[in-house]
Amino acid sequence: MIEILINKFSGLTSFNQFNVNKGLIIFNLFVLFLYPINIFAQLESKPLAKVGNQIITVEEFKNRYEFMPHLNYSSDNKDTLRNEFLYSLIAEKLWALEGLEKRFDTLDVVKNSLKTLEKLFVKDELFRSEVESKILLTPEEISKGLLRVGRTLSIKIINSTDSTEIFRIYDYLLNSDNFDSLLATRPESNSQQKPFQIKLGNLSDEFAEDVVFNLKLNEVSEPIKSNDKWFIFKLVSEETDSSIVRANESAKNKTISILSERKRKKIAGNFLDKILGGRTISANSELFNHFADKLIDVLQKRIEAGNQESSQSIELTPDDLQKTLRLIDRNKLYSLFVEFDSTKLSLNDFIYYLMYQKVSFPSPKPNRIKVVLNSAVKQFIEDEVITQEGYKKGMNNLQSVKNDIEMWKKYYLSELMIQSYSDSITVSEKEIESYISQKLSHSSNTVMLNIIEIFNTQLDQMLIVLDELKKGTDFKHLAQKFNQREYTKKSNGEWGYFNANSAGQIGKIASDLEIGQIYGPIKVEGGYSIIKLIDKKFISDTLVNNNDEPKEYIRMKLSLTKMNEILNRQTARLALKYKISIDEQLLNTIELSDLNMFTYRLIGFGGKIAAVPVTIPIFEWYYLMKDKNEIP
Repeated sequence: MIEILINKFSGLTSFNQFNVNKGLIIFNLFVLFLYPINIFAQLESKPLAKVGNQIITVEEFKNRYEFMPHLNYSSDNKDTLRNEFLYSLIAEKLWALEGLEKRFDTLDVVKNSLKTLEKLFVKDELFRSEVESKILLTPEEISKGLLRVGRTLSIKIINSTDSTEIFRIYDYLLNSDNFDSLLATRPESNSQQKPFQIKLGNLSDEFAEDVVFNLKLNEVSEPIKSNDKWFIFKLVSEETDSSIVRANESAKNKTISILSERKRKKIAGNFLDKILGGRTISANSELFNHFADKLIDVLQKRIEAGNQESSQSIELTPDDLQKTLRLIDRNKLYSLFVEFDSTKLSLNDFIYYLMYQKVSFPSPKPNRIKVVLNSAVKQFIEDEVITQEGYKKGMNNLQSVKNDIEMWKKYYLSELMIQSYSDSITVSEKEIESYISQKLSHSSNTVMLNIIEIFNTQLDQMLIVLDELKKGTDFKHLAQKFNQREYTKKSNGEWGYFNANSAGQIGKIASDLEIGQIYGPIKVEGGYSIIKLIDKKFISDTLVNNNDEPKEYIRMKLSLTKMNEILNRQTARLALKYKISIDEQLLNTIELSDLNMFTYRLIGFGGKIAAVPVTIPIFEWYYLMKDKNEIP
C-alpha cells in the first residue's frame, strides 16, 4: 500500500496573467477566482433566447461572450459579433438537445467528467464558505498597511531552533556591533549574499512583520519565535516607492488586496490543518503500479511517434489518459483505490481527477514518472478529503453548483454530437478530382496563403503554446513540438501555398491577417488551432498548378470546408426540429465589454478550469434559414 501522511497546508495556488503583444492576435489569458465572480454587477436573469425547452439568459450570454475568445467570426463589427456569438450559443444548445435524445448523457465519459467537475465546484463553494466569507479587515489594519505598502526593507537575519543559543547571541549583540561578522560565521549567511527584501505581506507572521517595520536603520530586533524557529532581524536599508501615495485609492486597493491574501492563506491553512492534519490514508500500490506502467507505455509511444521529444518535459494530456483508460481492465479500473471514512474511490476516479489537473513529468524515465504520479495521488487524496467535507455541508445542492454542472453538461453533449458528425466526414477521390478540375477551368485572381499551424486536440496544450509565445518562443519551434496534424508534421506545421477559399474557417481567418500575425486558438474539426500567416500573394488561377498539391493536402482542405458546411446545414435542421426564438430587442440593449480574454476560473483550495466552455463558432446556419424565410 502507498501510505500518504497528509502534511500541514503550505499555501495557495499561484497564477500568471498574459498580455497581448504587438503583432499577436492571440487571446489574453485572464484568471477569475471563483469566489468573487459577483464582482461584476448582478446580471438579469431575463430570457434572451429559447432553444427547445432550454433558456439562454442574459447572464449566461454575457458570461460566455466576455470570458472567452470571440474574434473568429465573420466581422469585427460589435453588433455582428454579438449576433453571431448568440447564434453559436444557440447551436451548442441544439446539438446538446440532440445528444440528450440520443442518450449521450449516459456515456461513461460524460458521467465521469461531470462528477469530477462537480467535486471541483463543491470544493470551491466550501472555500467560499469557510475561507472567503471570513476575511475581514479592520480600519486599523488598513491604516497600518497603508503606512507600509510603499516601503521596501532590506533585512539581514540570524535564526536558530535553539532558544538558549538565540538569546545568548542577542545578549552578545547588545554589547557589540558585530552583527555582520557574526552572521558571516553561520550557515544562514549562505542565503544572504544580499539582504532579504521585505514588503508588506511578504511575511506570513504578522507579529514578525510588525517587529521588522518598527525597526530603525541598523537596529537589531529582540529574538522572536515564528514557525518553530527563533529569529533576530537587522534593518540595513530602506527604500520608498514615491509612486505609491497613501491618500490614493489605488494604494488603498493594493493594501487591501495584500492583507486579504495573507488572511486568505492563514484562514485556509487553519481550516485544512483541522480536517487534514495528521491523517494517514493509504492507496492501493498494486493498482497504482498497474496504472503507472500503462501510462508509461502510452507516453513512450507518443515519443516514438515523434509527438514528444525524449529530452523535454512531458505534459500529461487528457488524450494520454483516455488511451490509458482503454488499456486497463474494467475490473481493475473500478477496484478500490483509496478509502477513508465512508468514502470509497476507484482507480477510475483518480484517472478522471488527473484530467483536470496540470501534471508534468521532468523526463520519460519510468522512475521519474512514478515519483510525479505518487505526488499526484497525495494531492488527489487531500482534495477528496476536502471535497467530502463540502458534500457533508450540502455544497452540491447549491443552485450555483447545479447551474455550472448543467452548463458543462450541455457543452459536453454538443461536443460529442459534433465530433460524431466530424468523424464521419470523408472526402472521396471523385471530390478531389472535381476540385482540381474546377480550379483548372476557373480563371480569376486567387489569394494564395502560406501559414504555419499548431493543431492540437487539447485546449490545455494550446494554453501552454500561448504562454510560450508570450515569452517570445519561435512559432515554428512550438509547431514542431505541439502540432498534431499528421499531414504537416514533417514540415513543422507549414501548409505551403493554398487558396484562401479552399480551407474553411482557417482560410477565411488567415486571409484577413497581415504577414507575421498570429491568431488563435480557433476551434476546428477535432481540436484547436493557432495559426501564423507567413506569406500572402495574389496570382491568376491560370498560374496555379493544382497538380503540385498532394491529394492528402487537398483532402485536408476539403474536409475543413465540408465540415463547416455539414455542421451548419445540420444545425439549421435541428433549429427547425426543436424550435428557437430570440428576443432581438433585448439582445440589442445588452452592454458587452471587450475583454477578449481566455478566462480561467481559479478553484478554491487549488486547481483551475476554463471559466466557461469555449463556444464553437457555428453561425452560418442562421443565415441559411433567414434566406429561406425559416426564422420564426
